[in-house]
Amino acid sequence: MRLPKLWWALGAVMLAAVLVICLVPLGLSPPIPFYNDKVMHLLTFVLLAVWFGGLQAGTVKQRLLLTALLLIFSVIIEILQFFTTYRSAEFADFLADAGGVAVGLILLQLGFARWPVFIETNVFSLAPR
Repeated sequence: MRLPKLWWALGAVMLAAVLVICLVPLGLSPPIPFYNDKVMHLLTFVLLAVWFGGLQAGTVKQRLLLTALLLIFSVIIEILQFFTTYRSAEFADFLADAGGVAVGLILLQLGFARWPVFIETNVFSLAPR
């Protein structure tokens, strides 16, 4: 990986964006057609798991830490939503987030862990190290 600082910085921006989106009043009226809150939770955490999993060496210890940190992030979001008057904390959201982490970990095992090198090589035309 040639651009780890870039990937980590974009990951931090992604985490901040997820936090903001989960905590601000969305005021969507009328609701977006075909929108499913649980599917969005699942897909968000698939993306986060694959993103940050691709930035690790991939040891079992690192995957366990990644899983723990993403689940803690999910719990923090739900706790913060509990203290708002316009969002609701739901255990089902946490379950969807956990399912997304699980799917993300499976994708990492299937080869998605090399996404940074793939993008650097095929999009930015950087030679791998």
